[in-house]
Amino acid sequence: MTRRILIIGAGLTGLALANGLRRARDIAVTIVEQAPAIIEAGWAIVLAERHLDALRQLGLDAEELPADPLSRVVVFNPDTSVPVATAAMGGRITARSALQLWLYEPVRDQVRTGISPVAITDRGALVEAEFSDGSSGEFDAVVAADGINSWTRRTILGGPDATYAGSAVLRFQVPNADGLSVTAMTSDGTLGYFIMNGGRTLNATVFLPGEPDNHRDHTLADLAERHRDLRGPLGSLIQAMRTEPAGYYANIHQVVTDRWTSGRITLAGDAAHAMSPRLGQGAGVGLQDAAVLTEFLTLPDLPVPTALAGFAAIRMPEAHRVQRQSHAVTVRVGQHGAALGFQAAAADPGAAQSVRQDQDELQEPAIV
Repeated sequence: MTRRILIIGAGLTGLALANGLRRARDIAVTIVEQAPAIIEAGWAIVLAERHLDALRQLGLDAEELPADPLSRVVVFNPDTSVPVATAAMGGRITARSALQLWLYEPVRDQVRTGISPVAITDRGALVEAEFSDGSSGEFDAVVAADGINSWTRRTILGGPDATYAGSAVLRFQVPNADGLSVTAMTSDGTLGYFIMNGGRTLNATVFLPGEPDNHRDHTLADLAERHRDLRGPLGSLIQAMRTEPAGYYANIHQVVTDRWTSGRITLAGDAAHAMSPRLGQGAGVGLQDAAVLTEFLTLPDLPVPTALAGFAAIRMPEAHRVQRQSHAVTVRVGQHGAALGFQAAAADPGAAQSVRQDQDELQEPAIV
């Protein structure tokens, strides 16, 4: 008997899951996406080796992903431009738009755009779904990968709204005019860049701790003045900021919920655990969700509710751990050492040690 899977949301997690399930016999996948077209912003996505392993588990050739290797990172004192730390960085970096389109191509025939669910009812033996275009269907499982503002989380599972994480962020891209070859950031975590597109582009980020919408009315040239004395690689970035490149401003929100699954319905990706991007983990954690869901939903004779309950039991503790780490580093943005997870001198040293240990387990510095 064919197992029918509905995936809500054609973002990274939903498309990754569809790629994994398409290799299985007797599984039919339908993806509904409320947006009229599959398109994403081209901001940086960091994929550590464990995230690339998740892609491989989904049957994808991670070596074919359009991505750049992560270069060595150098951390600079924002007041003196003196280097204060260096670290090797493993994994790869790609644009969110490139990753989404790469995941979309193999499963595009399963995606229905411009459609969203308006009702989902778990009948025990199956799930009934009604859609915004007037159509309906019956499914054996529903995976809601519908993002940080998930309709499914709030409406079907009674979960929380997203909450502000204490910082806004401004992203922008500029040409790598000076041929920079290392990733660089300030030790207070407020400014930094990755090198992308074969070394041609700096994908940069300014973190703005404080109230929501703080500095929203400031231009990149205004923000450059806050770091006008920087020299070296970050000095090159400041010069580029004065040219007023296009930028994207957003308040950072997160979602923490202990209820991912109910019967034949589950959350995954940002719908379940949206987090601050300070540690560059959110997209990769969603790919790991997809890998575990694929494994469990394709196990022979494993009932769907059991598979989904097992997925939540295994993935939730890890996702919550990464969320805590990301939030802790976000809270410290603006303090010297925040970029590497070090607490300011006046802060609680016990908490600082805990975060450093967590980041050691992640094997990555806190990066933009």
